[in-house]
Amino acid sequence: MHHSLLSILPPHKLKVVEAALQQTFGTSTVEDIELMTRGLSPALVYKIQVNGQAYILRLVMAINELIDPAREYACLRAAADAGIAPAVLYADANAAVSICRFIAGPPIWVGLPEKDVQLKSIAEKVKAIHALPLFPPLINFLEGMTHFRDRFLEMNMFPESATAEHFAHFDQIKSIYPINEELVSSHNDLNPANVLFDGEKIWLIDWEASFKNDRYVDLAIVALYFAANEQHIDTFLTAYFGETPTALQKAKFYLMRQVVFLYYGTIFLRMAAEMKETHDQDMKVPTLPEVKKMMSKGEVNLGSYEGKILYGKMLMQEALTEMKLPAFEQALSLLN
Repeated sequence: MHHSLLSILPPHKLKVVEAALQQTFGTSTVEDIELMTRGLSPALVYKIQVNGQAYILRLVMAINELIDPAREYACLRAAADAGIAPAVLYADANAAVSICRFIAGPPIWVGLPEKDVQLKSIAEKVKAIHALPLFPPLINFLEGMTHFRDRFLEMNMFPESATAEHFAHFDQIKSIYPINEELVSSHNDLNPANVLFDGEKIWLIDWEASFKNDRYVDLAIVALYFAANEQHIDTFLTAYFGETPTALQKAKFYLMRQVVFLYYGTIFLRMAAEMKETHDQDMKVPTLPEVKKMMSKGEVNLGSYEGKILYGKMLMQEALTEMKLPAFEQALSLLN
């Protein structure tokens, strides 16, 4: 093993990584190693080169009630076998180490710039995930959101009154939404960093959050990151369902969209709270389209405190705005 390269690994992971390399490639020598940009997960992701080929080495760094390598690798292997995720060369749940094929290519918005083609292509991938044999269970998503809400409120970032209306509407959704009615194998984190394009096809990575879940969670997450307007949402949902979605399908999507806004909103605000003790109490920030435009210009860095607090507040604001619209009450009435 080239310890000069692998010295960037956490020391307690060196032996298990060496064993993984030896078993996979017949050598523990790597020609290059590079830490990739870290996402929201505490996992460490490296691009390594072995025998002239590039691979992804992923180290799970925290195991808890939500992060379980055994569940993650079961989902990853099922997706890889179906050609949805990159090929898995090694995955040891006890060591919490995996090695997968590296996917090279432009970001999806560069490789598939035509929005209709992009949305339809992603819809087909989501359908493929949802058609897999059911992933292992983890948590009722609405109960999970309740847990995230409670942990957020315990941090006392803002007066409880600042988010009371948001969570009162969430309780309305939770009281009637049939969360166990349409359970499918679900990725649960289809953000742009996890959707790769190799020039010919889309690949989905990072299966840490995967489990058996309501189908509309994946649909709402894709819409958050890839749909800029109602026309985009219609294109995406029509491609996914194979026909114009029914009023009931639209209602379920609309309500889960609000839950997803709150879910990611509380996550980003909690991450911001871990970086700074005091916070601007003003919850009024630019809208989702405005923030997306700022991000495209490089004006918002989600790795910074300022980026996290802005993005979290924006998502909370978007949820409240949509939950005040007549469409919210109409959606509730369809499920009631």
